[in-house]
Amino acid sequence: MQENGDRGDRREQMVLRLVEAAGVVIDRAGYAGATTPEILRRAGVSRSGFYHHFEGKEQLGDAILDRQHEFFQKVSEQAASGPAPKVWLQALIDVSHLYTAGILEDPVLRAAVRLSIEPGPYQTAESYAGPLGAVTAVLESARAADELQGHVTPEEASRTLVGCYSGVQLLALALDERDALHQQVSAMWALIMPGLARPAVLTRLRLSAPPADTARSR
Repeated sequence: MQENGDRGDRREQMVLRLVEAAGVVIDRAGYAGATTPEILRRAGVSRSGFYHHFEGKEQLGDAILDRQHEFFQKVSEQAASGPAPKVWLQALIDVSHLYTAGILEDPVLRAAVRLSIEPGPYQTAESYAGPLGAVTAVLESARAADELQGHVTPEEASRTLVGCYSGVQLLALALDERDALHQQVSAMWALIMPGLARPAVLTRLRLSAPPADTARSR
């Protein structure tokens, strides 16, 4: 029994090493430029070990996007059934900064972003289903709490927000300004939030990243 558990742990560790190595390589070179031999070298995994867990590079891409999906799935579940925050639009701002922190710290999340925005097999509607669904869920909750202006439709607004956020990331990558990404996300909210929030709600919002202890508790 213990031996089976050890084998399972080793398998999970090898899969994690491969996914994280793929994240680093794809973040740097893009999906088309990432080669399996380079990923294996970085992961310290043999070719036979790789093919024991994955059929090819595309399955690694799927695993990378799964990590992004897990992040937004938690956001959707929180909006659907978790405890309600004091202000849903503040929660949406905080989630955007939490995701920004993840992008800056986690090459796998960065690779997921690159997979979604670059021409290739992952520039599809499915790649954006997670963030679109999560943002829509939070905006639906904000509408139920009477935080949104009357003209705002959650599903349409989520497309605008996800598109703007993706553009902010893409520009930061192109200009080599990732370190300023939190500031740029705050500037995005400063422009967009007046069109979303009722005036009485808008005055209560903090557009910058939440304090570190608040971010960790989410």
